[in-house]
Amino acid sequence: MLKRLHIRILTLSLMLVIAMSATAQNAVTDRLNKTGQVKVDAPKELEKRNNANLNNKQQTSNKDKDKKVKDKDKEKKKTESEEEKLNELDDDTKQDVKEEKKKDEKKDEPVLKKPKRQHTSQKTIESRGVGYRIQAYSDNQSTAKAAAQKRARDIAMKFPQYRSYISYKAPSWRLRIGDFQTQREAQAALQRIKSVYPKFAREMVIVRDRINVWSND
Repeated sequence: MLKRLHIRILTLSLMLVIAMSATAQNAVTDRLNKTGQVKVDAPKELEKRNNANLNNKQQTSNKDKDKKVKDKDKEKKKTESEEEKLNELDDDTKQDVKEEKKKDEKKDEPVLKKPKRQHTSQKTIESRGVGYRIQAYSDNQSTAKAAAQKRARDIAMKFPQYRSYISYKAPSWRLRIGDFQTQREAQAALQRIKSVYPKFAREMVIVRDRINVWSND
């Protein structure tokens, strides 16, 4: 009798364990069906992931700092190069450049001398720099301004690709031609103009000057 009772108790216990296991399995299955994954708390994995994100942020920050330092170095070198070029200019032109730079700083935009004749080209000025121009006229007579304008028109008729710049530097009016980045370009243009206007040849010289750098539009 006791033996049968003991067997029944064991059987009921086993059935209870099986039922509990099935219930737990069904709960996990339902969770997988709803979310597609089982959430498992893994503090160590989370800590590793957070550390990795922190390292990536630090590396990105360091890269940004390095980029800023490089940009500052480039700007410094550009400024030093510009100052070296300015030192090569004659005193009058150097003074003109300084005055123009002061105006630029006040207005936050370049102050440019407009050509005296209209060009059909739609090019725009990208920047300014130190380069070369052809000085085609310079005189301090009362008729110097009119003479400079006439000569500018004459040259523009044959060479519309070169812009003319008339300016006054006490006590003289002067006419300068072109925006040449290299002396070789200026020399080639000078020879072309001299061949067409030989009577101006003795007056024409290449000078260092502040030039316009035009776009290719």
